[in-house]
Amino acid sequence: MDIKQLTYFMAVAQEGSYSKAAEKLGISQPTLSIAVKKLEEELGLPLFYTFNRRQVLTDGGLRLMNGGRQLIDLYQKTVEDVKVTDSHSAGAFTLGLSPLFGACFFGDLIPNFSAVYPNIRITMIEDGANKINQRVEEGTVDLAVTLKTDRTQTYGNCHFSTQRNVALLHKDHPLAQEKSFTVSQLRNEQFAIFNQDFILHRQIMSACQTAGFRPKIALLSSQWNFMVELVARNRAVSILPKPVLGKHPDPNICCIPLEDDMKYWDILLAWNQQKYMPRSCTLFLDYVRQHLPPDDLRPCPAFRKGWAVFVVLGASVIFNYKLFQYILAIYIYKIIANI
Repeated sequence: MDIKQLTYFMAVAQEGSYSKAAEKLGISQPTLSIAVKKLEEELGLPLFYTFNRRQVLTDGGLRLMNGGRQLIDLYQKTVEDVKVTDSHSAGAFTLGLSPLFGACFFGDLIPNFSAVYPNIRITMIEDGANKINQRVEEGTVDLAVTLKTDRTQTYGNCHFSTQRNVALLHKDHPLAQEKSFTVSQLRNEQFAIFNQDFILHRQIMSACQTAGFRPKIALLSSQWNFMVELVARNRAVSILPKPVLGKHPDPNICCIPLEDDMKYWDILLAWNQQKYMPRSCTLFLDYVRQHLPPDDLRPCPAFRKGWAVFVVLGASVIFNYKLFQYILAIYIYKIIANI
């Protein structure tokens, strides 16, 4: 048994199909079938059986898969150790992330990293966070950019960014002039949101349910730009992270901060702790940690005004002269309320 046979076997086991595995590997299906057949003959036992047109692992196949992943990781680590030097790092790794994260945060990070490490190849897999998380668990991505949930807290992880969620409204929408509002105020609106592959879909549906209504869906999509386009044409409202409009401003769209549980997004860098992380991926992780985007933790307008009132009351206690007290109070209120 050689590493190529083992890699072919693992691909069939993960895809459940010779044709899909062959496409993933970039080889013909007969070549793949012959390689797996020779491996079965060498081991003296079947590794797969067919059920409902899928290739399912036998008991022997399951044992080989469990040990095979460790062997492939060891092989990759050995190859990386041979290739990598302190001054000329080379290698490859797979990065999984949502298209939204790519557009908002990695348009500069990846080119800048590649300028520093030109011999490292990054393969990007873009999908919804739910599917990216599944890939982390399966070990088919080396590093993922995902949302903080109970599920992702079990992974190896570190903080990437905290961003504010905002409601996207057309500039002529009745709520467009509000400083902030809650999800419940959108109960009569048509929504354009991510589909079920994205964690944000579940978060929006849950927030609406908590607010006592089921949202009317105008669009379910994996592409955030379609949602923005519907909002720009005054056909729907949406809820997205604020950086979307920062990177792609539209004069017809207003972004209004939310005040309830939907107001923040905690974004993580995550990895499977049971899987070997290539040296090239470690270098990328270290680079990203040194170039994190700023967190957006400013309080929403309603909170700022409440804080302003608190400061004004404090000033009233500290200062005795009524005229000075009155002028100072107005001045402090205006400053804080407009932060």
